Amino acid sequence: MSSLEDLERRIRELEDVRAITDLKHRYFRFLDRAEWGPLRECFTDDVVTHYENGHYRFVGIEEAMKFLSESIDGLQAGGRWAVHLGHHPEIELLSETEARGRWTLHAAILDRGKRRVGRQDSFYVDEYRKVDGAWRISNTGYEAWTEASWPEDQLEMSLGDEADSRSVNAAARAGEAR
Repeated sequence: MSSLEDLERRIRELEDVRAITDLKHRYFRFLDRAEWGPLRECFTDDVVTHYENGHYRFVGIEEAMKFLSESIDGLQAGGRWAVHLGHHPEIELLSETEARGRWTLHAAILDRGKRRVGRQDSFYVDEYRKVDGAWRISNTGYEAWTEASWPEDQLEMSLGDEADSRSVNAAARAGEAR
């Protein structure tokens, strides 16, 4: 293989790893924002999921999306919100159309219903497949590692547009104590 061919292959592999990383970040964002149409596009039609240490296992896009949408919609209706943050991606390209990955998940949890905050840490293992030129998740699941929550008597909670921190920042610049 010429050095130009080798360079082209290495660039293609870097682009694939970046595309898979972007895919997983979209997955987390669409999940948190309950954007079911865009989330659906993250998966292959035959996706296999195994959440919560394999207790919630689904085969196919319809089953997976039903579980995810009903779970998240139900949690949010009860006042529970999360921000899933995927870190430390380990992406292994198996071929030009298949890959696998491992991620560390940190999920900050805001539970307005119970007036608690918390976090969950998990380890994701994924498989990816390139379909029509785009990477998709073909198998995903996680092993829950830690979960913690705590009440806060004086807890102030904001969500969405309420979470604007301009007044806190203005007070800090003015030297005012919070």
